Amino acid sequence: MPSASQLDLSNNFIGGHYEDDGYDSDTGDYVQKFVADPEGVQAIACALRVNGALTVTNLLHNQLDEASAKMLAEVAKQKGISLCGIQRDQTTADLSGHALQPPDAILLASDLSQSVVTGVLTSLNLSKNQLCGLNFLGTGTYTAEGITAIAVALRVNGGLTSINLSENQLCGIGTDWTGGEHGTYTAEGITAIADALRVNGALTECNLRLNYNMGEAGEALIRDAVQGKASFKLHL
Repeated sequence: MPSASQLDLSNNFIGGHYEDDGYDSDTGDYVQKFVADPEGVQAIACALRVNGALTVTNLLHNQLDEASAKMLAEVAKQKGISLCGIQRDQTTADLSGHALQPPDAILLASDLSQSVVTGVLTSLNLSKNQLCGLNFLGTGTYTAEGITAIAVALRVNGGLTSINLSENQLCGIGTDWTGGEHGTYTAEGITAIADALRVNGALTECNLRLNYNMGEAGEALIRDAVQGKASFKLHL
């Protein structure tokens, strides 16, 4: 049974919900639209502010927008609370294949920026997610807000030694089963990671494989960032 210091609120549509918006006669399906619920997020933020015992909560997969995620992150930083269910004695975290979106990445960045929350975490697997808003095909709306937040957190995180960011479409490109590429190339996300690797003194391994069409320029940014770091394991 969870203690009073822990609360799992993941997968609860706190940020909003879907409702039917008519019938599409062409497809034979009911069309759904997303309805945001700012009151739900505000209620959670207020609860976090006044709760004196809570140290770990999980708010991933709640249909948050980026503004809501940032607001929750600010509250969590003031209170020293994990927003992603990471225990204070946890050394590894595997969040691969969880369909994490940019707002989820902002919540993760909050955890990574607090030594009281993730000070003993040494390995983090974020592979096969949608940290920039795109699925593996490259469809969706690209934003670098989430991955940039993680990169900023990595600048101050002194505990992680290994991070896996493979298969996250960081450069805005996905590929279908035939090898065809979809999306529009951008160096924004990969540049943010390169800047973080350049100043982080704790990381010794970073996996960026299968971030499609990173290109020679993108790879050069990453290689330059870790140049001179003895025994650094870089996977491209």
